[in-house]
Amino acid sequence: CFTFVRSIEGGDYECFEGLHKHKPRDIVPIILRPKTETKKIKSISSFILEKVNLSNNKLKKNAQNGLVSLTLRNSLDLAVVNEASIQKESSPYISTQYTKITEHKSRLKFILTGVDDSSLLPAEVEKKSLSREAKIEVLKELIEEQGNSLSDIATLESSLSEFREQNDRLSQAILRERSILDANEEKYNSLVRNRASLRDELELKTRRADEVTEMLSRFKLLQNQYESDIARLESIAETGTLLEALPSEKCPTCGRRVSGDKVHQDCDASIKDVIAAAESEKLKIEGLNCELKFTVNNLNSELESINEQLPGIEKELSFVAKELSVVNPELVEQRTKFSELFAVKSQVNESIKWYEQLVLLNKKKEELENSAPQKEIKGKGEGERVLPTNALFKLSKEVQNFLQEWGLPNSNDVHFDKETCDFVINGKHRISNGKGYRAITHAAATLGLMKYTEENELPHLGFSILDSPLLAYEEPDNEEDDLSGTDVNIKFFDNLAAWNAKQVIVFENKKSIPNKYSSGEQVVQFTKKNSGRYGFFPIKPKN
Repeated sequence: CFTFVRSIEGGDYECFEGLHKHKPRDIVPIILRPKTETKKIKSISSFILEKVNLSNNKLKKNAQNGLVSLTLRNSLDLAVVNEASIQKESSPYISTQYTKITEHKSRLKFILTGVDDSSLLPAEVEKKSLSREAKIEVLKELIEEQGNSLSDIATLESSLSEFREQNDRLSQAILRERSILDANEEKYNSLVRNRASLRDELELKTRRADEVTEMLSRFKLLQNQYESDIARLESIAETGTLLEALPSEKCPTCGRRVSGDKVHQDCDASIKDVIAAAESEKLKIEGLNCELKFTVNNLNSELESINEQLPGIEKELSFVAKELSVVNPELVEQRTKFSELFAVKSQVNESIKWYEQLVLLNKKKEELENSAPQKEIKGKGEGERVLPTNALFKLSKEVQNFLQEWGLPNSNDVHFDKETCDFVINGKHRISNGKGYRAITHAAATLGLMKYTEENELPHLGFSILDSPLLAYEEPDNEEDDLSGTDVNIKFFDNLAAWNAKQVIVFENKKSIPNKYSSGEQVVQFTKKNSGRYGFFPIKPKN
């Protein structure tokens, strides 16, 4: 930041870098003139505009395309709005003075787009003409800017023809390379698909071999169990047969005497039945064992077949991998060559465009050189440049956002009217309302323009000073204009307090300020007394 010091009696400004409450004595100041600058001393206007990227800009001031420099003085009313202006029945951006309308429209266009009127050529009136020689010089400068000496058209057209022939040859070469590249890419993709298929098949066969091996291991245990059961049943049958053949006084089942024992007569066990049951169970298990052997034989055959197939699959997979290792580098090389051809063709196309532009400029230059000078006078009707519609739409949205955030009634539709150069709010021209409504909407227009430049990264003074924007609380014109029963003032200051990127200074009457903003570090009360701060310009207190 900078601190400016100036005598009450006038004179030049002294500029000190940094914020100072008293004039520093150990710092050499920058001297700035209040109005016209010299070669050695800048004006305060050019100094400030340079710091905010607004220096060296031109504005159109009349229908004859006359230009005026953008200065601090002729741009300040977009940021500093006094009490009379804020409630005035006129556009917040455009003066009602006829001689200022064109300049202010140009100023608004510049603020909205960042493009000034420096390149605007003056109309040919009152000896302000663009002569034939001047046009030729402009074309010469354009040709020189293209980096080419002033060659004749024949030489340029010859070079252009060579580039076009080279472009045709490159197009044919690209078609040939594209055909070869497509064929090789198809071969590469086919090998990749084949490799993936072989890998899947190898994985499937290997997994199946593991499953069969596991089943054979389990079936071996089951087969051993079957053979053990058969041996046990054969032993039972053989033992029963021997017991049946041997004479015995006692029953081998219950141990009672065979004859004469009444209890034995109730024994229903028979050795023959046991032998028969053992033989039956043996036959059943032998059948199961036979089926198991059949299954085991089939699994062994399948495992043998898989083991025979695996080496072939692995060999084929190795062959495909070797093919890919050969094809892939070739494909990469062909792709690189194809890309290089495209890059060269792109450069040739740029050269063709460049030479075509040079030929066109040289032809125009020759036409002017061979023709008689002709005067052209622009009509006053084409002097006005229209304001950009898209930018005005965005600006209207910023103004609408402020009004909505402040809670101003009937403000949900805002657009800019190019005819009046003012806003229409909810179908009603802004200036058709009371002075209180005009004041707060003028504040929204001023802040909306600053917000628009911030959002679109365009230059602006970076601050706004508003005098009595909440006039509707103090001196409303009528009931519709009265905001005293609303919280618009609270939302107004809340909104500004949350905006940290820019600085807004508000001069307001005590009645319009809500209690929460009646004091604080950023609040200064003008007392009109010897205590506190007397007014905007503080006075030295008496001893």
